[in-house]
Amino acid sequence: MASRCSSYDEQFVGTCRDYSLLLCSLLRATGTPSRIRCGYAPYFAEGFDDDHWVTEYRLPDGTWRLADAQVSAAVYEVPFDPMDVPRDGFPVAGQAWRVWGGAGAADPETFGVWADPGLRGLPLVLDSVALDRAARNGTEPLPWGGWGLSGLRKHDALTEDELALVDAVAAAPAYEEARRLYADPRLVVPREILSLAPFHGLRTVTLASSPPV
Repeated sequence: MASRCSSYDEQFVGTCRDYSLLLCSLLRATGTPSRIRCGYAPYFAEGFDDDHWVTEYRLPDGTWRLADAQVSAAVYEVPFDPMDVPRDGFPVAGQAWRVWGGAGAADPETFGVWADPGLRGLPLVLDSVALDRAARNGTEPLPWGGWGLSGLRKHDALTEDELALVDAVAAAPAYEEARRLYADPRLVVPREILSLAPFHGLRTVTLASSPPV
């Protein structure tokens, strides 16, 4: 969606991740701790959890809230304040993984990109877990980046040990536990990652600098 500017030269076209990262940057500039989160929005298409990014920011009392910078009353009718998205109204990636793994409570094909039937199911949710974990630990990846347990991996190709790691990452509620798990070499963002960026196809990308651990 392009922003409304006076001329095409001033317009910017971006994904939900760009909206969220911009809001995150603005909040950080005010001294508000913020980060972007990868998950699934059930409020765009009925009966479907759309792959989506939001911003998570911390209030003075220490609690964290979710904000959807792409949602506005002029475009979407949502029953909540976009600066306070209900936790049960936006499952982050780990929650989506647990919903599937817990007892088959959800159809994995209802998670993904509504407009593209080829981008649905557990491989995408697996990617989302890795992307969200990186973002929560200070590395804001692009939605089509992949490494380690993400990228082109399929959930049924994981070893029992790898599957246990993904389950642990998805279930880690505490920041300290999440940081400990993120130190695992299979989760740390390496200097070279895979990219499935639109219009470019699969390629290897070398990051400008090594991401923080």
